[in-house]
Amino acid sequence: MTLSGRPLLDTEPDHQLFAGRNEELYRLLGLVRGGVNTLVVGDRGSGKTTLLRQLAFVLRRDAGSAPAFVEGRLAETPREFLDLVRARLGLPPYAPIEGDLVELPAVIGALGEAVTESRRVVLVDEVSPSVGATIFGRLRDEVWQLPLVWVIAVTPDDAAALRVPPADAFFEAVVPLEDLTWEEQRELLEARLGREGAEMAAQVDEGNPRRLIALARAAKETGIPAALQQEAMERRRAAVAQLGRPATMLMAELESLGPVSASDQRLLQRLGWTRSRAVQVFRELENAGLVTSAFAKGPAGGRQKVYRPVDSWGDE
Repeated sequence: MTLSGRPLLDTEPDHQLFAGRNEELYRLLGLVRGGVNTLVVGDRGSGKTTLLRQLAFVLRRDAGSAPAFVEGRLAETPREFLDLVRARLGLPPYAPIEGDLVELPAVIGALGEAVTESRRVVLVDEVSPSVGATIFGRLRDEVWQLPLVWVIAVTPDDAAALRVPPADAFFEAVVPLEDLTWEEQRELLEARLGREGAEMAAQVDEGNPRRLIALARAAKETGIPAALQQEAMERRRAAVAQLGRPATMLMAELESLGPVSASDQRLLQRLGWTRSRAVQVFRELENAGLVTSAFAKGPAGGRQKVYRPVDSWGDE
């Protein structure tokens, strides 16, 4: 998977490919070991999921205790979020209680059943602003009483709800994921492609890890130099931005995953969308000439429409 757009997993083979965010990983390790609740803030494609997975790998390898990894974007309500956390901690479902004011504090308190040692770590890969504001804001004191250390990774837009009172006091540290420096870009591509990756890094300057890998993958597949790939990608990005945030989000995932259908579960989970929403935004991109589609055989044997970005080499 050297040039795959998927986030690295918390496995030994994938950990060997991790590069470019070592400073942030070491900082997170220190914060978690110190019991500090932390926000990780980065744009889409900045490596939030990969960073959390590598944090999980190192904690499990060095301490022998597996953190709970929660895909928070799957939860639309505070109760759904708490149920996800409970499941990832290895606890059975919690019986429903009537009344939000009674139910949520009770469910939060019951999470402590999962802790047999001094404390456990919960890693949350994105959480909706409304859910985050409720759990870590309105119910902050109840969550504080748990023997849990929380690391929450969110986009800058979603972080706003967690950086104002009362939630801001819960998170004592913030780890921003800035654009990769040129040296970090070289490290990332060299980890994936060896010397060829280092040579490719010298041709471009793309600080977003997801887009950097997409550039390298496109250069390998087409034979077109990475520098020209980047010029085309920047033109396309400017055109997509004119269509609005949903189109920008979808194109970012398309560049990461490669050709996908509107029913691709990886795509829908990353975006937190329904299939019908993906179809709608794909149609906007296709009408603007920014993606193209073709029918291909689907996983179940039927035909499905697969979308891919339109190449624009040499376009002005």
